[in-house]
Amino acid sequence: MPAMQRAAGAITGDGAESATGAKPVGAVLAGLTVLRHLAQAPTPMPLSRIARDLSLNPSTCLNILRTLAQENYVSVDPHAKLYSIGLGVLELASGALSRGGDLSGVRAVMDAISQAEGATITLWRRLSIDRMLLVLESLPTANVGIKMNIGQRLPLMIGAAGRIMAAHAQLPEEETRRQFDQLRMDEPIGYADFMAQAREAAERGWAIDDGNYSLGTASVAVPVLDRSGKAVFALSATVFSARFSLEWAERLAGLLAKPAALLTSIQPYL
Repeated sequence: MPAMQRAAGAITGDGAESATGAKPVGAVLAGLTVLRHLAQAPTPMPLSRIARDLSLNPSTCLNILRTLAQENYVSVDPHAKLYSIGLGVLELASGALSRGGDLSGVRAVMDAISQAEGATITLWRRLSIDRMLLVLESLPTANVGIKMNIGQRLPLMIGAAGRIMAAHAQLPEEETRRQFDQLRMDEPIGYADFMAQAREAAERGWAIDDGNYSLGTASVAVPVLDRSGKAVFALSATVFSARFSLEWAERLAGLLAKPAALLTSIQPYL
């Protein structure tokens, strides 16, 4: 269901029951929809634009924004009357990432690999049926490097991490194909080749992307699976293509296995 339809239904509480059997609370869903929209917006937005994008009644949208602003989850410029995501969400994110397990140990290992190998190390968490979220990033000490943004969302099937997700997402074939057909790649490959690489990744435990997602870069990724064998996280190492080789990829996959093991031990609490 498109985001605008979800938001409109959220106000009345219409829609199917959740996976837990409880009917979703419309006001809560509407507030979350507004927060997600602001989090993805590159610049602050006026009320009229937010309400239009989400098909919300302007009065209802204003009340949601005011309530979120009171709790510091939304920032408002009173003069320009523009709204943006607030710093209060960082408190929620910090709690979510630390609950039940300490990610500092994972970060320390990622940092060590990044510095030793001159690679950008990233941790991606599966966020939904078709998106993953960048949770942690470790950057090498170099004048020129590959930088990403914490909180960045990408399609589930993109890059080396995407092949890991495709191999372990446990999605129906038609859903995997639908997501693949929507990918934008600098160097596109066919669906059959992509799935063959995903199956190979499942067998050997790591996947690669050699410039398909982003021209001039290459990456290797390893999975973190839950007890059912579904991918929950993917750890990835990315370098410029000139440094890439299969030998490098295999070696980095072995190094990434250590933070992956740490994550496996605490992932039920994350």
